[in-house]
Amino acid sequence: MFARPGHKKRRIGFVSGAVAVTVVSVVLTRTAFARITVNTVDTLAVVADNGRHLVLTGPIACTPDDRAYLEVTVTQRATGAVAAGRTRITCSGAVAQWELHASTRGAERFQEGPATAVALARTANGIGMTDAHQWLVRISLIAEQ
Repeated sequence: MFARPGHKKRRIGFVSGAVAVTVVSVVLTRTAFARITVNTVDTLAVVADNGRHLVLTGPIACTPDDRAYLEVTVTQRATGAVAAGRTRITCSGAVAQWELHASTRGAERFQEGPATAVALARTANGIGMTDAHQWLVRISLIAEQ
């Protein structure tokens, strides 16, 4: 039997191409389904340091091995106070409780009572960002005990 010149090279090239397409498909599929599945801000937050500091908590669940970057801004219309903070969470796929410390911006101070929290969570894997989600929650501020 006679071998056709270049036939073996085409077969190797085809197999290499198929492997590359499979790897890219797996990576893109994981990225396409990566997401934040549970999120909120707990409705009670603590006011500390004479109204200059807030402690907020809440649950989050996201794709295992992703990292979640959480930013929260709190405003209180009665006082004009604004506070912001951020934290990072390593995702496990299960619901995890986060805690975030927010500091005031400006001279206004928080007091006990109603406020509004706006949260932004973004997740990333080793390739890039995989999800972004923003939400708003009406919260009650209580004094530190």
